[in-house]
Amino acid sequence: MMNDTNGSVPVPVYTGPMSRYKDDIVRHTCELIRIRSVKEPELPGKPFGEGNWRALDYMLKLAESMGFAVSHTDGYAGHAEYGAGEEIAAVLVHLDTVHEGDGWNYDPFGGTVADGRIYGRGAADDKGPAVVALYALKALKDSGYVPRKRVRVIFGTNEESGMKDLDYYFAKEPLPSLAFAPDAGYPIYNVELGNMLVAFRWMRTEVDLAAGSRVAVLSFSGGIPIALIPKESGIVLGAEDEEGRKELGRIREAVSGMPNITAAWDGEGGDRLRIQSGSQPVQEAETGTANAVVNLMAAMRTANCRTNMDGLLRFLQERIGLESNGASLGISCEDDVSGKLVVYVKQVTTEEDRIVTVVSIRYPVTHSGERVIETVTELAGSYGLETDVIRHLHPVYVNPDHEVIRRLSRAYERVTGEKAELLRMGAGTYARKLRNNGVAFGAGLRGGVNNNIHAADEFVVIEDLMRHADICYQGLYEIAQE
Repeated sequence: MMNDTNGSVPVPVYTGPMSRYKDDIVRHTCELIRIRSVKEPELPGKPFGEGNWRALDYMLKLAESMGFAVSHTDGYAGHAEYGAGEEIAAVLVHLDTVHEGDGWNYDPFGGTVADGRIYGRGAADDKGPAVVALYALKALKDSGYVPRKRVRVIFGTNEESGMKDLDYYFAKEPLPSLAFAPDAGYPIYNVELGNMLVAFRWMRTEVDLAAGSRVAVLSFSGGIPIALIPKESGIVLGAEDEEGRKELGRIREAVSGMPNITAAWDGEGGDRLRIQSGSQPVQEAETGTANAVVNLMAAMRTANCRTNMDGLLRFLQERIGLESNGASLGISCEDDVSGKLVVYVKQVTTEEDRIVTVVSIRYPVTHSGERVIETVTELAGSYGLETDVIRHLHPVYVNPDHEVIRRLSRAYERVTGEKAELLRMGAGTYARKLRNNGVAFGAGLRGGVNNNIHAADEFVVIEDLMRHADICYQGLYEIAQE
């Protein structure tokens, strides 16, 4: 027996540990990982591809086997539901993952159990927590407690690449009044900075001798979509005459010996030079030298390298460089709620006729994302760059006095005995789609291990997952009450 939150009428709820479901949670997490759910081209009834649809179908069939009412929203999302009433409480999880990438020691879609861990893409983000959420709902049902509201586990399939799944879902289904997304860490994240990806496109031109340029950029690359910041970057420079070849030799000599920079001839003849950059041993995006693209740009600037894409290089060097606060872009700002704006180069790619640089901008909740876009677009245009906003997730701020925070704080403190502090982050979760009625709550434990999320050998420690299960269940119980 456990008293309700007002300490009045005893409410029968499941009070045993979630460990009774441990074997099933591990088994279904492994099976879900074995479904490769990376976004692919749309198919009829499968808007994000076959794998994402299969993952959704798997979880809805599992929920149905547990006796829950389920709903499949045209392949975009779905839910399992327990209880009855007008009001809705929900846990939101996603079944899609980022691309697996390279460098794995374990099969990224093997769902391998080893040394007390589950390895595979999505183990921590967010397939393990998704399975836990469903079993938390089952635990509520198995306790015999019937909430007088509809309690849902909502399964999305497009969190990693735009959250269009929930835009579609909530166009057809009502928003929950209380909800949480176990897609971050503990205790509670009530602030998510505005998050945008902006592409700056430079149309490649011929070498302009009059402007002092004697070498051409043949290719420029750095970063991969799943990485936070580029760990490697490379540029290939070419020359067509003797003066250009001399300039390549001068550049090669100038950059040699610079930290994490290598320069070597690409083929014979001395008319192609490849410069490679690694990142400094720093993992925070706020530190410019952690970014291999920035490190490469700094080396080229030091070498006084002039090329046919001088506008793009000057823009990156002069307006971003080693800064992380956007000051030289004219967008630096901060507030007491969410801290400082953060900007960093995320990826550079070479297309047939252009070079595209993608920049991440995370801005405070009290500032205008539209104003940020307007400012950087105008500035980039002065360097000859085209600007395109690839993604824009508006910020989240849930007042500390909100009912969802009070209830989840109570759940966290009851299970852990620790104070539920409120935190902020620059990344995005489904809380952004809840119109300030929900927060990120779990699943990473405070002081826990690095789960290699979005990296090779992603894993979740089984005991940590089960500790999260206890907190998730208690959180679900709290928001399920009237």
